[in-house]
Amino acid sequence: FHLSGTVTDPATSSQPEIICSVSVSFDRCKITAVTCSCGNKDIFYCAHVVALALYRVRKPDQVKLHLPISETLFQMSRDQLQKFVQYLISVHHTEVLPTAQKLADEILSTNSEINQVHGAPDPTAGASVDDENCWHLDEEQVQEQVKLFLSQGGYHGSGKQLNLLFSKVREMLRMRDSNGARMLTLITEQFMADPRLALWRQQGTTMTDKYRQLWDELGALWMCIVLNPHCKTEQKCWWLKQLRRWNSVDVCPWEDGNHGNDLPNLTHSLPQGAHGNQELRPHRTVFTRAIEACDLHWQDRHLQHIIASDLYANYCYHDNQDGSLFDTRGWPMWHEHVPTACARVDALRSHGYP
Repeated sequence: FHLSGTVTDPATSSQPEIICSVSVSFDRCKITAVTCSCGNKDIFYCAHVVALALYRVRKPDQVKLHLPISETLFQMSRDQLQKFVQYLISVHHTEVLPTAQKLADEILSTNSEINQVHGAPDPTAGASVDDENCWHLDEEQVQEQVKLFLSQGGYHGSGKQLNLLFSKVREMLRMRDSNGARMLTLITEQFMADPRLALWRQQGTTMTDKYRQLWDELGALWMCIVLNPHCKTEQKCWWLKQLRRWNSVDVCPWEDGNHGNDLPNLTHSLPQGAHGNQELRPHRTVFTRAIEACDLHWQDRHLQHIIASDLYANYCYHDNQDGSLFDTRGWPMWHEHVPTACARVDALRSHGYP
């Protein structure tokens, strides 16, 4: 559905009054697209979009409702339709005239693709129930902001700004917002494109501690995403493909600074300790643990109870005598090693579990 209006910025001593045209599309209680004539570019909605949305929420009776445009057009006569189209082109001729002429040519052509489709799209009628809907995310601005912060090195509070973006990703995950993974993907792409990675690798120097902490948080967030108890198999497969692609890049930072093969893996899939052949083991990058986490599942009986109930730790749920699941006091026992258990806890908290 579509919401449009004008928002006025009052005049100040330094600038005149500004009237902004705002357009908001929403679907199933989510804002899916926004435009504003103010021209401000940011990751978050501008003040005019927020003002229009709040006005609609607080004063719904003062917002006039219209039928979908397809229904309105259906009620018009031929003369009314022609007048409607010509007035529309007249008012916005510089914006819509090329498109209008192109569509007219296609409609008049019998063999055109547009004539092979029954009906026409109507953005004011809402999306189909089966269509995926998610909150609007300006991907271009996310990329530009991250690129800008990285180009500033450790100056001008850029590290703080990047940590705020990571916090925003965690907030999205907690709210079950699918944009969390999308936003982290955009951030990761910019991190991987940082020219300093190749420079440090060529010079044999290490990155700064603050920059290292940002990479560690990036890897931890990807573990939280792939360990989402409710993610679909196709989603996890796509994330795994992305992680492996980044992991294979030569300049991808190692998990432990200069010694990427010294830390234990998450799922015991590689030999460990003094008995493992250290030379044959591949370097572990900041994404290795997230890749290993893709093999973990949540089918264990304890985990299913934890996901289903906040009170699992306070009550005894066992109804069998399996001593490997509960101790003599009836408390659940867990046999995974500590790093894996900690990764699960971080993932559950990130996805809104207490």
